[in-house]
Amino acid sequence: MSASYLPLVLAIDAGGTAVKVALFDSTGRLVSHRNAEVTTEHYPDGRVERDGDAFWQATLTAIRDVLEGDTAGRVVAVGCTGFGNGIFLVDQHGQPTRPGIVSVDHRAQPIADRTIAAGQDRALSDENGHRPWGGQTLIQLAGLAENEPAVMAKTRWGLACKDFIRFCLTQEALTDPSDASGGGLMNLDRQDYSVEAFELLGHRPLTEKLPPVVNSSAIGGRITAGIAQLTGLREGIPVAGSMMDVASCALGAGVTSPDRMVFIAGTWAINAIEVPRPISENYPLLNMLYRDGAARLVAEGSPSSAANLGWYLKHALGNRIGVDEAMNIAAGCPVDSQRCFFMPYIHGPDPYQGSFMRLRATDNEASMIRAICEGVAFEHRRHAEALLVHTDGTWPEAIRLTGGAARSPLWAQIFADTCNRPVEVVDTPEVGALGAAICAAVAGGIYTSLEQATAAMSRILRRHEPVAENVAVLQARYREFTRLDQGIKALLDVQPSDY
Repeated sequence: MSASYLPLVLAIDAGGTAVKVALFDSTGRLVSHRNAEVTTEHYPDGRVERDGDAFWQATLTAIRDVLEGDTAGRVVAVGCTGFGNGIFLVDQHGQPTRPGIVSVDHRAQPIADRTIAAGQDRALSDENGHRPWGGQTLIQLAGLAENEPAVMAKTRWGLACKDFIRFCLTQEALTDPSDASGGGLMNLDRQDYSVEAFELLGHRPLTEKLPPVVNSSAIGGRITAGIAQLTGLREGIPVAGSMMDVASCALGAGVTSPDRMVFIAGTWAINAIEVPRPISENYPLLNMLYRDGAARLVAEGSPSSAANLGWYLKHALGNRIGVDEAMNIAAGCPVDSQRCFFMPYIHGPDPYQGSFMRLRATDNEASMIRAICEGVAFEHRRHAEALLVHTDGTWPEAIRLTGGAARSPLWAQIFADTCNRPVEVVDTPEVGALGAAICAAVAGGIYTSLEQATAAMSRILRRHEPVAENVAVLQARYREFTRLDQGIKALLDVQPSDY
């Protein structure tokens, strides 16, 4: 069939700073895409919020923009993905009862700290498979119940980011297994909501605010007449259950077995891998049901990835050069040269702080940019090593690299040399959206399973093999990076300062 007649799927990827809307055909080819900036408010006390109405209007604008010409009539299904954890509250009519809370919001951290101090964290982790943290949906809901009872009284549904968008498209309140389990809301063994987790926190009634769960590849509602009129999409086409962003990136990257680990190198450094068995020790940051419950995906991460380079180019170099030129400059720094180290913690988490270490008179723009790229790769390796406890200490055969770092062959090679593993780059700039498109392709009847759709729609653009000489150099630098990092953290832990 000619590419101009292939069926299309619409994918919506709602990230931390922008909404991306993309059209893919049934082979996974990106037909067109649009971005819409969304305002996320960061407050000094650690609150991070997004106005739900403005968020939806930005998404709606991007949908309209991407559906040019006769493309709307060829769309057979829609998929959504978005940041995991955090929460969007709506009333029985679907109207927001307060601004949405983003997963990097810190307001509920006292709930997590209290749980740990009371010695309840192990029981909670045994129940939902996660370690508790302040941005987790479970903990955020408990915090809202305690601090905003009037808001919770008006609230009918607590929705994940992508589920809020799907609700606007379909008027159906639903979620999928990856968001429900990744938010700490489920018992993974039973694959249903954990009433026990809410009871441990003293908030069992909150379970009434949780939406029904449907599989990621299942139909999670249909485009309403009103949305059809606003967008040109056909009324009644299905909207898939879909996945949270980490799981969607893994699927879009073709990670459907434990022989591949996905590295998501964007604002956050997030690594994820399928595990062969349930986890009962060393609970990870994320532990979610994946591929319609057929597998478990675990992830570790921190806000310490490719966004560090963006900060440096903007604030240190005044946007004098772009990323491509920066990579060309960094390529002039020999791998075996003596150079500085970079601690990639411009965005935290506390008590970590970004810094260059061991700067010498011989350092220059090339060595500093390369040090940033290496620092990001080192942090990803550290997260990968934390995940290996769940895979019997065995590295996967290869790494699938996504996010901003994947666009640079030099940076991808640094990842390969740092981890001593081949790095494969997916043939699309929008890997998370491709994961949502894969879910939509199954919900729309193009394929019969996520595995079949992934095999047909996800493919590799480049493969970078580790270079033995580089591996030896970066192994030594990684050891020194870890030593420096541990020493700095110990210093910062002693006397927090606002200077």
